[in-house]
Amino acid sequence: MSESPPQWVEPSAEGESRLALDFIPAARKDSRLWVFLHGLSSHRRGEKAIYFARQIARRGEAFASLDMTGHGDSEGEMLELSLSRNLRDLERGLRHVEEQHGPFAAVHLIGSSMGGLTALWFSAQKPGIVTRNLVIAPAFEMAGRLMLSIGRVRAQKWRREGKIHLDIGYAVLELGYGLVEDESRYPMISLARKLKTPSLILHGSDDAVVPCQLSRSFAERVEGVELIEIAGGDHRLTAHKEALFDDMWRFVGPNAPL
Repeated sequence: MSESPPQWVEPSAEGESRLALDFIPAARKDSRLWVFLHGLSSHRRGEKAIYFARQIARRGEAFASLDMTGHGDSEGEMLELSLSRNLRDLERGLRHVEEQHGPFAAVHLIGSSMGGLTALWFSAQKPGIVTRNLVIAPAFEMAGRLMLSIGRVRAQKWRREGKIHLDIGYAVLELGYGLVEDESRYPMISLARKLKTPSLILHGSDDAVVPCQLSRSFAERVEGVELIEIAGGDHRLTAHKEALFDDMWRFVGPNAPL
């Protein structure tokens, strides 16, 4: 997967970008499909994605990994990033995989950080499509936390000028203020009320990017959400990828109802 050329999800409407997608077919018919969604400024072929792909392929099931607009090999600009755009990208990617390779017995979404939030909102808005969510440190309140992290003066400048360059530690990103405006359409209280898909949250106790307390609070008030805290774990949890997969497989494994 790490060297093969991607499949392409072609635009079907004005304003859409071409999306890069990897797909590993199942060893048998009517397999479950696992779809990986990366985090901010990451891509479909990160270390966790490749590890999960290998583990799922070994078990004979189908796996897909998508670069969202402005990330990896997909076209488009980071400047126009928003949760709404991510949700449209996921819908397009799933439609492509279903049309080209389906049907599947079930669809499981694996989302890391921004991808985890995208997975939760997608299944909340479109019940019946996703069977299980498996999310790693979901980026709850991402835009709001970014605003707080830069201070009032820079936040006001971001709003006034419509864009800002942000150093997120491993990359410097140009983000539009539309990210903040769009987030107001997705309050946490609405997600908690709408989400009916069984969901597993895996979150590092020492996450310095997305506080684990956000996942604790969410899991406490939403039925069907299980939280596993990884002791000493950071935001990415790459060093814990084996344990992450074991927990995910248990949550949706052969004995879990489809």
